[in-house]
This record gives sequence, structure tokens and C-alpha cells, in this order.
Amino acid sequence: MTASSLAADAGEITIVQPAGPQTMDACQAAVSSTGRILKLNVLESLTEIDAINGGAIPRLATSWEQDTDGSWLFKLRQGVTFHDGTPLTPEAVKYSFERMLDPALSCDAYVFVFSGITVTVEAVDEETVRIVTDPVQPILPLMAEALPIVPLSTPRNEITRTPIGTGPYAFANWDTQTSVTLEAYEGYWGDKPAVTKANFVWREEASVRGAMVDVGEADIALSIGEQDSRESDVVFQSAEMSRIKINKDRPPFDDLRVRQALNYAIDRQGLIGTLVNANLQLANQVVGPSVFGYNPNLGQYEYNVEKAKALLDAARADGVPVDTPIRMISISGSSTFSNQDEVIEAVISMWKQVGLTVTNEPLEMGLFRNSIRRDNFEAGRAPTLVFSNHDNTTGDAGMSVSSRYHSSNMTADLPVGDDAIKAMDALIDSGMAAVGEERRAIFQEILRQQHEEVVTEVWMFQMVNIIRVSDRIAYEPNARTNAVIELSDISFK
Repeated sequence: MTASSLAADAGEITIVQPAGPQTMDACQAAVSSTGRILKLNVLESLTEIDAINGGAIPRLATSWEQDTDGSWLFKLRQGVTFHDGTPLTPEAVKYSFERMLDPALSCDAYVFVFSGITVTVEAVDEETVRIVTDPVQPILPLMAEALPIVPLSTPRNEITRTPIGTGPYAFANWDTQTSVTLEAYEGYWGDKPAVTKANFVWREEASVRGAMVDVGEADIALSIGEQDSRESDVVFQSAEMSRIKINKDRPPFDDLRVRQALNYAIDRQGLIGTLVNANLQLANQVVGPSVFGYNPNLGQYEYNVEKAKALLDAARADGVPVDTPIRMISISGSSTFSNQDEVIEAVISMWKQVGLTVTNEPLEMGLFRNSIRRDNFEAGRAPTLVFSNHDNTTGDAGMSVSSRYHSSNMTADLPVGDDAIKAMDALIDSGMAAVGEERRAIFQEILRQQHEEVVTEVWMFQMVNIIRVSDRIAYEPNARTNAVIELSDISFK
């Protein structure tokens, strides 16, 4: 699309992102390349997350309350239709929950949010649903945001390429090689958006994405690299934490000293302002300071090469196979953040200096997602690290803690030993059932244990993002922008 053609249709925009989507199904809307396109545009949930203040706010549900038995009653918005013309009903909500939480489909809501929880949805009347969970979930309105509502026409046992929702935009086309197109839905229940048509395209190189805005081929370019940025670009704090997950199922990572050495060997501060944005802060836990349950008392692993070497030497003397070649997997195409590959290379070089041999293996998103599940681990596999990001915009640490550290989740980071795993599960279960200061204290203790005793990750950065916005539109990013771009927030100058 040229600058002249952009001007020809004042309501049409183009957004260029680092990677194309692997799927167009609501089932995997948590993946950023898909979620940026579908969430709050094509797909809506009972609730949404307030990107500024955190917490749940109404979307397809206008209100909710917890009953005395711990179940939740949600009042559905009236006059809402799906893009196939069918109405939003309690039956559609029930169907959506059953489909998304079917273990056979391995949907994001099941894998990352509702694993280990039994959910039953009942129609109370034509505009009310009751959601019963076992165990009881005090933050169910927050959790409901992760589960888009789809019509009964959505295939039950398979992934679809043509998503249907209730949002302000209907899915129009997906060319898997080039673009996804959305068009404004005339029957939308809410305010009419300024953007009438949106094209999502993808380019791997950050410099190319930025140049597309410069020449009028795009209106928003995501994930501009530090070296490619300029003063007019928009820098914003995201909710993402960058980390390296340690799979402790194979030696030498079953030894605490080796996991600690991984942390001490990295000069993370030295990467800030060189390979990554100067506004980044060091991370030390799965959530940021604005999230309820964040532990402000955790320290940082200092950069100490000699200490890392001493830990590895001690482990080696005790027979730990420290010299075993190590595999690190990452998402290909620098789609986690700009300069991802360069950061990985620098980290691997630092580990080499202390005697560790690590090789990076970039995988496309589908293979990456499969490879991090414990039920796909192969016998005799190499010791493995996983480079990824995690975000939490809910305002509550519960979903991060349960999805990353509870054994019911197939991608969880588990402590070593059955007793340790059971103890962590019990602590998480008690935290998820608690409220108020008790809840905060339990989450803070979980985060302390993970950081100081279990050492399940190498935490890197609290991420910021850089985007380039054309002069013809007005758009202000927020903490969710890297995962969700709500087209209704965009206006024309």
C-alpha cells in the first residue's frame, strides 16, 4: 500500500508487526502475533483488563458478583450479536468455556490460566450465567478475560482459520504469507470506531518496519530496535518480563549451584543502553511493581564471573556433568523483542567465559509452544533453557504464579523433588483461594522462594517497547500494546 492509497481511504490503516500469526483461532489469542490482531477487535470476553489501573472492567458482561457458595454470577450485555448474526446467549458462553477448557485442544486459557481448575457454566436465565469453579477462585472476573466468547458455529474439536466474535471488527481475510485484514462490523453493540479497515502485515527486520511508516506503507510499526529508533518514536513501559527458563529435569540443571551460576555469569546491566533500550530495568520476578503480590524485597544476582566459576567448579568436583552441551530454545524472528537474537548471542558468550557450552535453537512459534510442554519432553534430551517473555496486565500476581509454578501446568517451572513440588502446589493453591493481605503475603513468599531457593529462571529485564506512528493517526500505546492493539483506540488527525 502506497502513501497515496493510504490517503485514498481515510478509514483504512496498516500495522506492521515482527511476525505473522500461526493461527487465527480464539484458542491461541494469548500469542502476541495473534492476540494483537484478534483480542478486543474480533474477539471479546466477559471482562477485559483495565490497561491503566489493572483489574477487570465490563465487556460482554455488564456486572458480576460472587455468591455465598463462591460461585460467580455474570450479567450478560443485551443486544449483542456475533459476526455470523447469532445472538450472545448464556448457551454461547457455556459453549465457549467448554471448548476453550477442553484439554484436547490445549487452548491458552486452559494451559496458562485454568489448568488444575474445574469450571462449570450454568444458564440462570436469558441474561445471566453462573460460573462454578473448584477450587473457588476469588479473582475469576480477572481470569475470565483470558477466555474469548465464540458462537455455537465455531468448530468444537478443531482449530479454525476464520474466527467469529462479537467485537467491533469482523475477520475478512488471512493470507498466511502476507497479511490479515479486518473490517468494521456494522452490527457492533458499542461505539462505531474511526478505523473502518485494518491490514496487519509482518516484516522480520525492525529497520524495515520503521521505514514502512516513513514512506507511508504503514501507520504503526511495532518493536523498533534501539539502534533504529529516533526521537519522535514512542517509548512505553510494557507489562512484560524477559526471562530464561531453566528446565531442571536434566543434569546439570538439577544442581542448584549450576542454576545460580547461570545468573551470576550474565552482565545484564551492561546490555541496557547498548543492545536493549536504556529505559529498561532489571527484573527479578514474574510480575512488575504495579502488580498485587509483587515482592519489593528481592535482590538482584550481581554480575560475578569468579563466583559463577567457583560454583561450577564445586559442582564439577562433586560429579555434576557441568561440561554437558546445553540447548537453549527461543522464538525465531526476534519476535519476543527487538534485538532478541543479539541479546541471546551476548548471553551465550558470557556463559562460555565461565565454562558453559550453550547453543541457541530458534523455533517457529508452533514448534516452540510444543517443545516447552513437559508432556513432550523426550527421554535422554539435552539440558534445556528457554528464552521467552511473560506479561501480566491483570493487576494480580495469581495468574502468573499459577501458570508458571504450579505442577498442573504443562509449561511450569518446577522445583526439584516430589516433596518440593507438592509443597509449592499447596502454597499456590492457598494463595489463589486467599484475598487481601493474606493473598499478597502468600504470593510474595512464593516469589521469594522461586528467586532465592528454587532458582527457576534467569530474570533479565522489565521490558519497554518502541513503536513508530505515522502523522495521519493518533494512537497512545499502553502496557498491553505488545499483546493487544485495540483498533478502537485509534483516531485520525
